[in-house]
Amino acid sequence: MTIHQLNKDYKIPKTTAGDLNVPVIFYQFVPRDGPEPGEEVKRELYRCNAEVYDPSMKDREILQSHETKMAVTIKIRDTRGQYLPTNQHHVEIKDRRYATKVWDVIDTRPNFKDDRFIIMILGCAE
Repeated sequence: MTIHQLNKDYKIPKTTAGDLNVPVIFYQFVPRDGPEPGEEVKRELYRCNAEVYDPSMKDREILQSHETKMAVTIKIRDTRGQYLPTNQHHVEIKDRRYATKVWDVIDTRPNFKDDRFIIMILGCAE
């Protein structure tokens, strides 16, 4: 039986500015003017660059209670109160692979390992 020792020199990989390379736009729907009911007009709330990656197992557990066909996790710089994302907001990921998708913010949490970032789980019903 082999006993594995923890590597004392291991360091968590740091996120750098080069990793935040996908533009994202946060917005919310606002009621449209006129007699027609519904919401269609987008109001831009915040714009920044993000790191986009596949959801982890922990993120997938959160997604089980939501009806999503696709999901991604993004990491953005902490805005220090300039913008506070909520699950009422939507996201456009400005990447050719996600060009036609409208993403809903499913969950938001601070990154406790590195307080410079916020992690968000996005889901898409399309």
